[in-house]
Amino acid sequence: MNRFIIAIAVTLTLFGCEDNTRTFYVLDDKELVPEGIAYSKNEGAYFLTSVAKSKIIRVDETSGKQEDFIAAHQDGYAPGVGILVDDQRGLVHALGAYAAVPDSLTSLFTFDLKSAKLLQRYDLQDEKHTHLLNDLILAEDGTLYVTDSFDSSVYSLAPNADSLKLFIRSNEIESPNGIAISEDNTKLYVASFSKGVRVIDIATKSFLNEPDIQGESQGIDGLEFYKGHLYGIQNGLQIPLHNFRKLVLNPQQDRITAIEVIDRDNKELKVPLTFCINGNQAVVIGNSNLEFLDQKTLSFPEPDSLKRTKLLIYDLQALPNG
Repeated sequence: MNRFIIAIAVTLTLFGCEDNTRTFYVLDDKELVPEGIAYSKNEGAYFLTSVAKSKIIRVDETSGKQEDFIAAHQDGYAPGVGILVDDQRGLVHALGAYAAVPDSLTSLFTFDLKSAKLLQRYDLQDEKHTHLLNDLILAEDGTLYVTDSFDSSVYSLAPNADSLKLFIRSNEIESPNGIAISEDNTKLYVASFSKGVRVIDIATKSFLNEPDIQGESQGIDGLEFYKGHLYGIQNGLQIPLHNFRKLVLNPQQDRITAIEVIDRDNKELKVPLTFCINGNQAVVIGNSNLEFLDQKTLSFPEPDSLKRTKLLIYDLQALPNG
């Protein structure tokens, strides 16, 4: 991989509400610790899962008003991780379970987008493997692809299927987290904690790139494909290195050729988690407060240390080569 790194300065300011534009949202609940975020164009809202509260909230895009989409532990929902909105089919897919919670059953929950009614729950549990469903992506045909961080695997769920199916299990994607799909739906991009972003041909299940031994794409959490390139939150390395970055792909979109650091050393970006794409904007969870959470008890030993979590908005078109 080319070790060419470009640092891009980003200024975040709050515009007046009279023009209905903003560059961040402030979350009301400091103790939410949102891990996953998805955008619904149909609803004009963001949906966020909560690790600490085991629920999903809805944030209105225009007003910033926040309310529960599902209440804490509703329908057995466990600490929340990845989430995805399927506007075409009117569905919200959310993953529940958390690594530090003993005997936590990992599940994919599918809710109706309008009513929040639970439509289906897919549990993943067997005697041979330990599982933790972490993040997910949707193909055009309605197939879901879901990373399993404990099993070094990706599972799939076809439309109308009644169970998750193993797509691939390999040490080549050890401890996978974020996942994205190419615009033509032929390639998956899987963020392995130790091997970096791996590119998988969906038809053949073969790896198209080599492991990242330099660290440019290791420790990636949220991962999104946008206009021919990848964008990711790198939070798996040391805290001073937490950043939001662009992973530049070659014309074949099967290899990372350069890195552009969009934002780092920003006090509002402390312990960032995932993000979503809304049009030409990236909406990033900043100041997640995850570092203050006791991940075994899901409580806060030092509640006075909590900061306001913000959803930071970056205009991707305004970036160089955006």
